[in-house]
This record gives sequence, C-alpha cells and structure tokens, in this order.
Amino acid sequence: MPLRSFSNELGASVYYTAPTSSDWAQVNIYYEDDRDLALKDKDGYVRLGNLDVRFALDDDMPEIKGTVKIEKTIPKDRDIVLTILDSKGNTLGVSSAVEPYDPYHVAISQLKQGDVINFRTYFPYMATPDKYSLKVDVVKKTDWSYSQGYVGSVTGAGGFYGYPLNPALHHTNYQSKLGGTTPIVVNVIHIGKEDSVILTQPLSLSVEITDSNGKLLRTLTTKPFTGEILWRYGSIRTTIPWDQKDSTGKKVAKGEYHAKIKPMDAEGYYKNNPDKIIKFDLLHSMQASIPLLLE
Repeated sequence: MPLRSFSNELGASVYYTAPTSSDWAQVNIYYEDDRDLALKDKDGYVRLGNLDVRFALDDDMPEIKGTVKIEKTIPKDRDIVLTILDSKGNTLGVSSAVEPYDPYHVAISQLKQGDVINFRTYFPYMATPDKYSLKVDVVKKTDWSYSQGYVGSVTGAGGFYGYPLNPALHHTNYQSKLGGTTPIVVNVIHIGKEDSVILTQPLSLSVEITDSNGKLLRTLTTKPFTGEILWRYGSIRTTIPWDQKDSTGKKVAKGEYHAKIKPMDAEGYYKNNPDKIIKFDLLHSMQASIPLLLE
C-alpha cells in the first residue's frame, strides 16, 4: 500500500521535503488523537496539544512547542497566537504567530482541514509564574507584529552597533525565483535588558535595493509603526514585497542584488519613564543588509 494511502487510512498528515545540496529528501507523518489536543480557540479553527512551555529570563528563548490540528482552514489574513494567563485570568504575555517547524517550509495558511503539524512560537520574557494557563486565538494580521529576536545576537563586528534598538533583515529568504515577488522581512530588535521602549512618533523604515555594483535600483518603505517594543530581544516585524522592478518599473535580470535598511532615528521613551522623551539611533550593521539572489 502506498505510504500516503496508508496515512490517509489512519487520518494522518504527510509532508514531503525535497532534497537539498546538504540534506536528503524527508517524509514526515503526523497523527494525533483528538483527546490529546484539548486547547481550542473560540471560533473552532484549531486544536492544540502536547504543549511544552519554557520560561526564560537569562540566556534562553521563552518558547512554546506543541502540535496543532486544523479544524477549519486558516484565512491568509489570520495568525494563530497563544496568550499566557495568570491564575486570575490576567494576561501575562501574548506569543508571536504560531509557525510550523517540522517541517518548517509549510505555511499555516496552506494547511487544510484535518491536517496536523508540529509548531513553535516565542513569547515575551517573564519570570516563571506559580500558576498559569494558555489560551489560543486566531487573530487578524496587522502591518507590524511582535516577534522575538535571537538571544545569541552579538554586538560589534558582524552583529549590532546600536543600543537598545537595531534594524535587521532577519528571516528574509536569500533566494527567489526570477519573475516573482521577493518578500523582505524588516525587524526592529530591542537588545536592552532594562525596560521596554514605547515609540511615540510613527516609524517607517526604508530599504534600498542595489545591484552587484552597488548602484541604487529601488527604495522600498514600510508602513509606519507606533507602540511598544518589548525588552530582552523583543522585536517588531513587517514584510514588504519587492516586485523585482527598479524605480522606473523595469524588471531586473537574473543575478545577485542587495537589500539594506537606511540608518535613521526613532522617538519615544522607556516604559517606566514616560516623561523623558529620547531619540533612539537605528544604526546600520551587517544584520541590516542581506544579499538577494534571483534565479
């Protein structure tokens, strides 16, 4: 009996990962009993289970892993998030969007009713509460969303130069198919460990696209952001699409290009000192520049 037919008989989900230059092809099969997936959202989109919650205040990432089953297809304009509640039902923190991690290449919006997959998400730093519970929601996407930067990020050569806020192009795929759209993921990461930052003036970041000779082809701009950027590698994130055209509307050719965030400043205050308005320098670093290969 073919593997996929066997899996369908079980009610399991099958995911194929194509081989790469550094790894074999993989086939992942997931099956879960609904009794193990007890956490449900109020609108009946998902069921979650096998949850592993890791709190952290020092050198680890606060993380939630588990299994998600799709009860109804998730619209492309929605994200799955988890809220951590204290014993009285008060919100302690809200996670970043749930993302599949095994296999990682499958988007939540591509999953169909009945599909099961492992997921991972991160949440803000906090001390481990004496008692807590989790709530899952399917929420509408926003222009900017919370994420969690990598706790091992370094400063200086090869890392960040600014403090406490730094622009970065993390999680952008370096390779794209020529003739399509290249999504560029723009982040602002807060590496400070003292307090969260509140931005009071709208912040829009500009991303310059250059060719292999450094010639400027196009400048893309994010939508504005105001609000809180959480301490200890809290991050805000947005995605801007590059249609692979220059500023005149002409399609570019196959080859290597570069994306770079222009340095600028932001205005706001530390959360526990709202009376002191500060200019935060967003300096250029290697984290704010990436190659883009169109094939």
